[in-house]
Amino acid sequence: MFGAWKIKILLIVLAIGSSSHGYRILGLFPHPGLSHFKVFHPIMRGLANDGHHVTVLSYFPDSDPVPNYHDLRFEGQEVLTNAFSLQDFTGRTFIDNFHEFHELVVWGMDSCKAALDSPAIDQILEAHRVAPFDLVVMEVFATDCMAGIAWLLQVPLVGLSSCAIMPWHYDRVGLPDTPSYIPSEFSTFSEEMSFWQRFENWLVTRVVKHLYRIVQISDNRLLKEKFPNAAIPDVAEIVQNTSLILINQHYTLSGARPLVPAVVEIGGVHIQGEKPLPTKLQQIMDQSSNGVIVVSFGSVLKAATLPTAKRNAMLEAFERFDQQVVWKWEDELDNPPKNLYTQKWLPQRDVLCHKNVRLFVSHGGLLGVSEAVHCGVPVVVMPIYGDQFLNAAALVNRGAGVRMDYEQVDNVTYIASCIGEGLSDRKRRMAQSLSRAYKTRPQTPLDLARWSIINVIENGAMEYERSYAPKLPWYIYYSLDVILVLLLAAITIVFGVSYGCRKLCCGKQHLKSTKSNAAKKKTKKQ
Repeated sequence: MFGAWKIKILLIVLAIGSSSHGYRILGLFPHPGLSHFKVFHPIMRGLANDGHHVTVLSYFPDSDPVPNYHDLRFEGQEVLTNAFSLQDFTGRTFIDNFHEFHELVVWGMDSCKAALDSPAIDQILEAHRVAPFDLVVMEVFATDCMAGIAWLLQVPLVGLSSCAIMPWHYDRVGLPDTPSYIPSEFSTFSEEMSFWQRFENWLVTRVVKHLYRIVQISDNRLLKEKFPNAAIPDVAEIVQNTSLILINQHYTLSGARPLVPAVVEIGGVHIQGEKPLPTKLQQIMDQSSNGVIVVSFGSVLKAATLPTAKRNAMLEAFERFDQQVVWKWEDELDNPPKNLYTQKWLPQRDVLCHKNVRLFVSHGGLLGVSEAVHCGVPVVVMPIYGDQFLNAAALVNRGAGVRMDYEQVDNVTYIASCIGEGLSDRKRRMAQSLSRAYKTRPQTPLDLARWSIINVIENGAMEYERSYAPKLPWYIYYSLDVILVLLLAAITIVFGVSYGCRKLCCGKQHLKSTKSNAAKKKTKKQ
């Protein structure tokens, strides 16, 4: 087994050997969520397939890497797979916006510390001294810690987001943030919001954007402890030089919004070509002439932790339908319905695109939602956490989804009603219409992502794609200085006109009074 010094030597050899052809690209992904990395991996592997030399630091090594793809592992955090229990979830309230933000803060701090404590960081810095990297790609999520590494390497920085970008990411690329119709990643709303929804969206967006400074202060402290002599600037300053952010969303689903050239939508980038299903599953799908309902709560939530009452209610509701139900379920079920087939893991994209699938029952994770949209399948969404509420609202707003509230999932009639609506012809037509629009693009999301990253290396030095907005103080960005001058000018004009009118009126009154007094004196004399 290689020691740390042998891995270092190996990496340096690889660096020397690979420096003559293609660009050298470093990927830094310190978050331990598998669903996040599923978005990033096709991009990094695609760059390697193009002949570039790609080194990836993550918790998820490639099981079959191509020759130009080199893995190093972060250490210190457990991988998030089937990690969240549904036992204690009771529903979502306004205060949960801030509970979730607090969890992201903890995640961000833990991810930064674990990443900087990993030997792989030192190995990368050593390799860079021998054969420099050309660009760093990092996840933008709950920490900016890895931006400090990009600063040490003195190379362009590209961000990848596996979901809608957080409120604190807009300013760094000059992206307009308008809470009146752009729902926050923390919200439960679509673009169409009532007054109180807009009020909540504005409040949450503005508050968490400023509270994120807590994470950046922690990032700065940890970077200073790791590199005491490096004089690394504040990460808030470093990320202002982000050249590009690629976002795993698409306007057909998430809604149209203003984008600067430095922000590119690559929604569905993880969706690859169709693969054959396992034999038994293929037979079940093929033989289900009445259609198939697919049920999956993703890679992080563990479906088997559903409270007994809710699980039994869902099973009883499924019995009311003629469709075959295929459920990603991690444990054994006692006395399951005759139309239920369970499997511990599903090849979700390939299952959803089967011709017999009629409905997807999901927690609303963006990867599963994107796959359902790609395949033209309506979705019954039972959102639990994070952007799942946002994704549910987007599907409902486009007529391709039904929201099923977790709090009512112990009600068999309610569950059956949601499923029945999802199986309706109208939902199916809307899902197929959305799918056509979602897939109609001038180039594939993966091709666009690869081109955008290489474009930063080849043409990014002049910053043509970057907005000037991040360089402006906030009061100038919002034109408050102009508004203040206009306000003072208006006050001056109003005051001047008012003063002039008073003087004129007083003058006329004085003249009238003088004439009246003169007339009175003349009358007395007579």
